[in-house]
Amino acid sequence: MDFKTLKLTPKPNQFLVAPDGYCQNAKPHQMSKVYEVAVEVLHEAFRNVATRQPRVTMTDDRSDGVQFVQKSKLIGFPDFIDAQFLSMAAKQSTLLIYSRSKYGRSDFGVNANRIRAWLAELDSELAKASD
Repeated sequence: MDFKTLKLTPKPNQFLVAPDGYCQNAKPHQMSKVYEVAVEVLHEAFRNVATRQPRVTMTDDRSDGVQFVQKSKLIGFPDFIDAQFLSMAAKQSTLLIYSRSKYGRSDFGVNANRIRAWLAELDSELAKASD
């Protein structure tokens, strides 16, 4: 996935987190924060958070990003979650996340709620790692 050229669809069943100005064709729903950790630490911590979630399968793991599929509880509809990790300095990094539903138009906030929960858990994961 190329976050720089990503274009959001008109559907509300998606959620984008990105640094201000990074995506040329899309306005993020939430700005990504800067983490005071090396990019490899951020990558591993995010992967750990995502793989602990129910019904999540990792479908791709590259040096700069990951992709997951999470299926809905009742019907098993797939949602796709892509994340990319950016190094900003030796011990400073950030991430981009794009979560979207494969089917339907509205997701009742599922993608936004998912990513906000994962980011909160990521903060906890990184806080534990620095202790």
